[in-house]
Amino acid sequence: MTTHAYASAIPVARPLSPPRRSRTPWAPAAEGPYKLPRGVEERLTAALAGFRNRDAAFRLAVFLGRYWSTPLRLVDAFMIDRRALAGHASLGLSEARVRGAIATLEEVAFLDREEPLAGKRYRRTDEGLHRRPIPFRFGSEYGAAFAKANGRALEARSGHLASRWPLSPAAAIRPSAAVLSEKIKVAQIQIPGGSLLDMGDQPRGEPESALEAALARLKAGLGL
Repeated sequence: MTTHAYASAIPVARPLSPPRRSRTPWAPAAEGPYKLPRGVEERLTAALAGFRNRDAAFRLAVFLGRYWSTPLRLVDAFMIDRRALAGHASLGLSEARVRGAIATLEEVAFLDREEPLAGKRYRRTDEGLHRRPIPFRFGSEYGAAFAKANGRALEARSGHLASRWPLSPAAAIRPSAAVLSEKIKVAQIQIPGGSLLDMGDQPRGEPESALEAALARLKAGLGL
C-alpha cells in the first residue's frame, strides 16, 4: 500500500457544524396574560430571529420573565427544572425542547448560568451522587431592561393613585374629622376680657393642677 493510499484510508474528523438557523421572517406570537416589557421583547426577538427553535426559546423566556422579573425576585438566581416544565400547560414543550430552549437563551445572553464551585457540583443522596441543579440569572442587559420596566410601572402606579386622590396643600394641613369633632364637643363660655373653655363639671374641693387652681381663683374673683 502506498503512502498516499494509506493516508486516504484514515478517516478525517469533520468540524462540528454550527446550530441550524432559520432565515424565514419571524415575529413572536403574543400568548397568555403576560407580555415581556417592550425593550426586552424587541431585543430578544432580534436575537432569536435566526434560530430554528426560536418559538420554544421565546415561550420559555416569557415564562421565566413572568415569574422571575418582579422587583423582589429579579436579583435572585433561579432553577429551571426541565422535567417539571415538560408538558407544562403554559409552555407545551417537551423536556428535550426545554433543554434546547435553555441552550439558545444562554447563547443570546438572555440567561447566565452560575456554575457551582469546584467540589460542590455533586451532592450525596440516598441514590448516590447527583449533580446539583444549575442556578440561572437574567443576563446583565436583559436584567437591566427588566429593572427599568419595573421602575416605569411603579411610577405609573404612583401617578395613577395621585390622579385618583389629589391632595391639595390646604387639604394636607386640614385637621382631621376626629379633631374637629372633639373641638365641637368642647363648649365655650364668654367672660369679660376673653373666653374660657368649659372644662366640664369639676368636683368640689382642692384643684388637681396649677391650671385648675388659677381658673378657680379667676372664677372666684369674677363671682362665678
